[in-house]
Amino acid sequence: MKYSSYSNLRYLGKLETLKSKDIASSRLGVGFETLDRDMWDPAQAWPVLNDLGIKWARLQTGWAKTEKERGVYDFAWLDDLVDKVIERGVKPWLSLSYGNPLYTQGASAHGVGFPPIHSQEEREAWQAYVRALVIHFRDRVDHYEVWNEPDLTSFWKCGPKAADYVSLVRITSVVVREEQPEARLIGGAIAWGMTPWSLKYLEDCMRAGLADLVDVISYHGYKSIPERHTTQEFPAFNHIIEKYKASLDTWQGEAGMQSRVPEQARGVGALSRMKSSEEIQARMLLRRFLLDLGNGAKVCSYFHMADFAHYADFKQTFHYGLVRLEDGSPKPAYYALQSLATLLCDPMEPGLGRTSCHMSVLSDSEDPRATKVPTWQANFVRGNIPVHAWWLPESVEDDPEQQQMEMTYWIDSDLKLDNPVLIDPLTQEVYAVSVEMDKRTCAETWMSPDPSAEGVRVFKPLPISTDPLLLTDLSLIALRPT
Repeated sequence: MKYSSYSNLRYLGKLETLKSKDIASSRLGVGFETLDRDMWDPAQAWPVLNDLGIKWARLQTGWAKTEKERGVYDFAWLDDLVDKVIERGVKPWLSLSYGNPLYTQGASAHGVGFPPIHSQEEREAWQAYVRALVIHFRDRVDHYEVWNEPDLTSFWKCGPKAADYVSLVRITSVVVREEQPEARLIGGAIAWGMTPWSLKYLEDCMRAGLADLVDVISYHGYKSIPERHTTQEFPAFNHIIEKYKASLDTWQGEAGMQSRVPEQARGVGALSRMKSSEEIQARMLLRRFLLDLGNGAKVCSYFHMADFAHYADFKQTFHYGLVRLEDGSPKPAYYALQSLATLLCDPMEPGLGRTSCHMSVLSDSEDPRATKVPTWQANFVRGNIPVHAWWLPESVEDDPEQQQMEMTYWIDSDLKLDNPVLIDPLTQEVYAVSVEMDKRTCAETWMSPDPSAEGVRVFKPLPISTDPLLLTDLSLIALRPT
């Protein structure tokens, strides 16, 4: 038991996690990308996908793999994936990609990075393919994303330009709306997340008419320290959306890091120059997802379900997966996501001011008001129950150094926290937490309590490190049978 030394924490058991089939809806998902290039074995996913508890899976549709002879579409490989995902209680969303050497001169065999925008023949062939795909899958799929990372030269080899991308979205949206009017169209898939360059790219897309064509804007979240710059980035990103079309949802379509990077692959792929381990990967997942969900993302997708046997023509293994390449066994990141999938399934919303707390690291100062160590928190509400997460926003690469902190917690009067519990999403251990009600009527430390005051909750001490922990009410969860 990880926190047995805390006298105010009483171990209750392990979190009983929910299966995908048992969850009606959720914002959490996982990536099934690159199967259009056969980079990993999906058989590794099927034994563990339902137990993961997520509700979304992103698949790339592989035009070049599907249409190898002009006008002849073989969706059998994608049918198998879509059906098996659905069988496990997960909802597929399709990334319409990539190009096709049948129509684009010089395109690679898989068409990666070759958008069909340079000739009328390419555009018409793309529209015909999209039409065939939507007709084929419209009884099983209702979310379609246009392309992947069009702001990255690897995936837009003719040189990323917002107007060119929007032209592809435009010819795609016409077909999707004709064949499946109720479908939701996703645009963006912005590789560089919310950097100033990405914000400029997004605004250029909006000026070119993207907002009128789609229902969702997706972005990818790869940063060595997830929290860095976010107080700048999320407000600017949301401002652009509000400015052009406030009804647009935002999705985080990819985020992850490798648990191991072969030396020959260092510098190839997102965050591949970072120090890596399975523990660091799980820490990154937790902080990235809590950050995105707390900032209102309607879907968060982890990249990736499984490790890659190779990446495109680069014959090195890549280890972004939740399960191991060697035997398909789950990594710590799998259990971390499984915990979040259970704790943050619907009905879930960001707290948006319905809860608030101060955290003071006790080794920093005897006076909570004088604390200097910065902490990070994410506030959520499920129904009428708060879910609160916290951690130290330091490097994910550093081994966690557990410290103690005091948490003063206010919740809205219509919320319930009668039996608070602490949950470690990595170990899935659950602890009952002792709480005191500070009945002073204001923050003056010299004041005596007022017996008739309701007061605010004080938890002291609680553990804090670079690994997130969560607090909620016991009624929200179940414990695993012993």
